[in-house]
Amino acid sequence: MAELFYANTAELATLTNTFAVSGTPTDPTTISLVITDPTGTATTYTYAAAQITRSGTGVYTKDIPCSAAGVWTYVWIGTGAASDVTAGTWTVQSTSLNRLYCTPEELKSRVGIADSISDLEILGAVITVSRWIEDHCERTFHQTAVTRTFDSCDAYLLAVDDLVSVTSVATDTSRDGTFATTWTATDYQLLPLNPAAGSETRPYTSLRSVGNHTFPLRSGTDREGLTQIVGVFGWAVVPAAVRQAAAIWATDLLKLSGMAFGIAGYGEYGPVRARPNPIVDALLAPYRRHPVKVA
Repeated sequence: MAELFYANTAELATLTNTFAVSGTPTDPTTISLVITDPTGTATTYTYAAAQITRSGTGVYTKDIPCSAAGVWTYVWIGTGAASDVTAGTWTVQSTSLNRLYCTPEELKSRVGIADSISDLEILGAVITVSRWIEDHCERTFHQTAVTRTFDSCDAYLLAVDDLVSVTSVATDTSRDGTFATTWTATDYQLLPLNPAAGSETRPYTSLRSVGNHTFPLRSGTDREGLTQIVGVFGWAVVPAAVRQAAAIWATDLLKLSGMAFGIAGYGEYGPVRARPNPIVDALLAPYRRHPVKVA
């Protein structure tokens, strides 16, 4: 199947199969449908148990909730009057659009695709590129409201993941897994100062203790993660350079599917192989958490 769904019990994959004998739709004596989810768990549905719907002679359907991301498989089995087995797959994605640095619509516009025939490949390209950029830069640019824990080697300074805003800060001073010490907004300062002073708004990357508390230091057999932060992590706005890099790389990645063995063409000395676009590296270089020096 070419359909693409999202991980949600309210999102349904409608499976339809027509059983036929010599091209003529025919009702089998028994009908069953085996669904295997991405975890490998198989579930069997039967027409006899009223779990499958008959919509016409030989035509049967079943709605399956897309509750998990990954590749799902199905096998229709008919016996007796119309003995046949039909197998296939469909894909469920767990992404949400705010985690994409290039949208499917943007990529389709760049490559001049107006139909939906290649939607599966389009979405696969933008998802792959978005996650690759995060691994390459060692940071995420989309916003996530979440609770995270951190450790510090400095009682007055705590390095954190890219941070947009803070809801609460608490520390586990007793080192028993409970964050009983609650900080007020006057107990800490977000750094760097003036994150919006440049050409784009940068995230906060550390907290400095300026009040009544200090960050507990871990040693020996102490638990890890003694400071808890509830807040919005990521960047306030995805940098334009990151979005442009994602669009360029997704376009190149999509084109690679038509290059056998990665060969883009043939030159004077033989095949010319496709190579990573240097513009992408240049655009992302300022955003890498640990820049790589090129000699």
